[in-house]
Amino acid sequence: MGVLPSGIFFMRSLSYAAALGLLSMGLTLTYVTTKVPNFAHATIAMIGATVMVWLIDNYYYTNPSWMMYLVGGLLGGLIAGLASLFMYTGMLRPLEKRGNTVIGLMIATFAFDIILLNILTIYMNAHRGVNIKQYISADVSSFQPKISILGSQIGAHVVVLPLAALLLSAAFHLFLTKTKFGVAMRATIENPGLAAVMGVNVNLVYMVSWFISGFIAGVAGSLMVFTFKNANPSVSALIIVSVFAGSIVGGLASVYWGLIGGLIVGLSEKLGTEITANLYNALFPPGPGETPLSLASYEKVISLGLVIIVLLFSPQGLAGVNWRGLAERLGLSRLVGRAKG
Repeated sequence: MGVLPSGIFFMRSLSYAAALGLLSMGLTLTYVTTKVPNFAHATIAMIGATVMVWLIDNYYYTNPSWMMYLVGGLLGGLIAGLASLFMYTGMLRPLEKRGNTVIGLMIATFAFDIILLNILTIYMNAHRGVNIKQYISADVSSFQPKISILGSQIGAHVVVLPLAALLLSAAFHLFLTKTKFGVAMRATIENPGLAAVMGVNVNLVYMVSWFISGFIAGVAGSLMVFTFKNANPSVSALIIVSVFAGSIVGGLASVYWGLIGGLIVGLSEKLGTEITANLYNALFPPGPGETPLSLASYEKVISLGLVIIVLLFSPQGLAGVNWRGLAERLGLSRLVGRAKG
């Protein structure tokens, strides 16, 4: 029995990690702008998942198409972005004007999370679709285009999710660096008071930040639904743990490091539990009729343990690490210099 995961398992792990990377990126964006930890972020992503289930039921059930990823991602992202914007303008902003602290606003995101989770759950429980009898227990992983990898047919989401993470992060980088509004957003993140003095509409920047965060979450959720055994909004309670872990590992100070932190946490969860279980089964092979050990239910132990380790050595996460100094200590800078020479 091999210890290392199969190539197919790695591809599935990478797609899951890409989704977490997008979610951590969006969560970090709202935190660096408004300093409010959004505990409803994963449930907002479930809006995208619900939209994708609806699209499959009504349009792609018998004829899966590559367009479903684009249509589902854009539509789910738009609705999720509007929900995120509503949460900020309709709840958080009024509460802030009434003198509520960050702690109060954080608790308000809990309240919004519970309300939204119940709305989505009631809808999916009650809805009887055209082809899918009940959304709440639907497994839509097979209703998508298939690609051949290592001689096996697998859902195309394993390449679409990493590609979506790459494209969205590149588009966001261009938005921040090449547009006037993006520059204003960066200035607001650095110093909102000074940005306001310079004529930047800080509140508009905050609104756009929350919409973009929700949009990214909706896109991630619409594609992530193909990784679920059952489409159920309640999985957000587990996903949010990994999302916060990714943001904290990244440092909660940089959107880009949030993306990297989510990728690291996602791969660590999947590969860490799989390799550990495989190693145990190799050392202690199951007897006849016994089920091999599986640690898939303990993924959050990996992510939370990773958070503790990172914070012990770098309280500001990976964004706070002096990477150049670390490379010099390890002698890597000389190797890089020689390679360049």
